Amino acid sequence: KYEQKTPMPGYPSLPEYAGLLEELDQSMGRIAQAVDRAGIGPNPLIVFLSDNGGLEHDQSDRIVTSNKPLRGEKGTLYEGGIRVPMIVRWTGQIAAKSECETPVISYDLYPTYMELAAVKSGAKQPQDGLSIAALLKNPTAGLSRDRLHWHLPHYHHSKPASAMRQGDWKLIEFFEDDSIQLYDLASDPGEQKNLAEHEPVRAKEMRASLAAWRKQVAARMPVINPDYDPVRADDLAGKSGKKRQKKP
Repeated sequence: KYEQKTPMPGYPSLPEYAGLLEELDQSMGRIAQAVDRAGIGPNPLIVFLSDNGGLEHDQSDRIVTSNKPLRGEKGTLYEGGIRVPMIVRWTGQIAAKSECETPVISYDLYPTYMELAAVKSGAKQPQDGLSIAALLKNPTAGLSRDRLHWHLPHYHHSKPASAMRQGDWKLIEFFEDDSIQLYDLASDPGEQKNLAEHEPVRAKEMRASLAAWRKQVAARMPVINPDYDPVRADDLAGKSGKKRQKKP
């Protein structure tokens, strides 16, 4: 079916990828129908979301999809790697086709489920995340939080980094070269204009806040590899699985 469609200009239109997406959509529909037929609870809650953005290329370096207009892909802390849609069906509670613009994060789901199930956590340590139960019922309810954090201290499609979002502002800190990038997501969701030099006070404050969060959660940091071999550094990352030649 998708082989018969005209490819979209400038977009990697792969028929097999489109077919897989349709199959996924159909499977989610079958799950929802099965829940309804089984009569599981008076108002079952179904949450559908991804753990990361799309992977733009496969292991042969073939471009298979695109997250445009967002920058980056799975394994990066750009919006293309961490901003994903979250779809929730809650019978009798959420109006069909309603939308909520408040950013949430996957670890908000645990306290949300605990609240909805009227179960108290036995954990002695403070839990990650906030319950978004009220937000599900009222998309304009808002949350008592203006910051989100991410930490990716290893190499995986990107360099080791941390990131934080405060309102519409997003800061990424790269550990390898101690550099930072600052973006205004309201006007630049594709993260094309680094405003770190134009907003030095904001960048400094956000960087300090990000460092304080890492200390609070005891985030593990990357360390120097004593066996690092610059000659073989790109063996795995070579294009199309081929080793890159050593530069003179």
